[in-house]
Amino acid sequence: MSPRLTADDVRDVRFSMPRFGRRGYDEDQIDAFLDEVVERLEGRGTLTAEDVRQFRFRRPPWGKRGYNEQEVEEFTARIADTLAGLTR
Repeated sequence: MSPRLTADDVRDVRFSMPRFGRRGYDEDQIDAFLDEVVERLEGRGTLTAEDVRQFRFRRPPWGKRGYNEQEVEEFTARIADTLAGLTR
């Protein structure tokens, strides 16, 4: 298991683009989601590990590549683990 994430870890994360010809996840939606995670890690907000596990990211608009799916999914799993640890 990875160490718990901090609000700064979430603020500082950067995702690459998927390889050319592929569409990843919508950047604006991911950025808004990460803002919610930061709020929760700072003691505000009500986001839970289950909320994170059930969240579905959409594709970016046509013509945009978005964020790399695998990187987002791996980081999201770390977020869920971190939030699960807050409620234990």
